[in-house]
Amino acid sequence: MYANNSLAFSGSFLVLISLTSPVLSSVAALLTIFLVAIVDWFLTGVPLSTAAVIGGLCIIAAFCLLSWSTFREMEEERRKAYVGSLQYHPE
Repeated sequence: MYANNSLAFSGSFLVLISLTSPVLSSVAALLTIFLVAIVDWFLTGVPLSTAAVIGGLCIIAAFCLLSWSTFREMEEERRKAYVGSLQYHPE
């Protein structure tokens, strides 16, 4: 079972890297740490420490900022390609 989970994670991670950027993929992988902490809290009933909550919120904020930046960069490249395709090219 653990081998299947590792295989699924590795495959998904490689696909994510190919579709986005290595930095965004790494920060997205950090989200799993906070997710595991939340699931552990629900399963064991032991509440998260203040440091764990603050750390998780920092990871979420970093992921949101990187996602926004990546989206903005992709939109700018798309806009430049569109404007470039509209320019008159005499033959």
